[in-house]
Amino acid sequence: MLKKYLIKGFLLVVLFMLLVGVKAFYLQRSHFLAAEKYYAEANWKLAIREYDTAMHFYTPWSPYIEKSALKLWEIGEMFEKENKLDWANIAYSSIRSSFYASRSLYTPGKDWINKCDEKIADLNVKMLVQDGSILPKDADAEKAKHLYVMKVDRAPKPLRALLVVASFLGWIGSVLFIIFKGFHDDGRINRRLLLSGSASLICTFVIWIIAMLNT
Repeated sequence: MLKKYLIKGFLLVVLFMLLVGVKAFYLQRSHFLAAEKYYAEANWKLAIREYDTAMHFYTPWSPYIEKSALKLWEIGEMFEKENKLDWANIAYSSIRSSFYASRSLYTPGKDWINKCDEKIADLNVKMLVQDGSILPKDADAEKAKHLYVMKVDRAPKPLRALLVVASFLGWIGSVLFIIFKGFHDDGRINRRLLLSGSASLICTFVIWIIAMLNT
């Protein structure tokens, strides 16, 4: 009986993940096409917004993620040539923030992130020099500071993140075990299995909370 429920639960999870993936891909494509329309009209503000939104619906191996990043990079370089450094910064930052927003057990787009780090640090320093906040001779040192801050890895530790997921699934599994195995068909309590399920529920819940607090 338990095996049958586990199989059904697994199939439901697979179906749910598939539906989420299809929905994300559809939204990603929709926003990319909208961005292309604004790009063709030279409506850079809305183009950046739509490319950025498309990247936030991240799915592995999607062509629209790479295409959106390339277009944002092109927009950033265009604004750089026009000396509109704040707009260039927005375009590069959109690439960087979109990839960081999509990370889970790994961080996608690391090459893009590294390229954007260099661009953003350089632009930030140029703007500081332009408005007189720092002297040109201090530019290299200031850029190094910006890069240091951006390179700090704040991603969750993979093993701890896995522990969060595993303990959460264990907690859900314990609840299901109590529901389906903790009672006889006639409604009487199965003390041995109910106690085992309750102990598992408490342990996995405590581990889940501790893992979340330390991830």
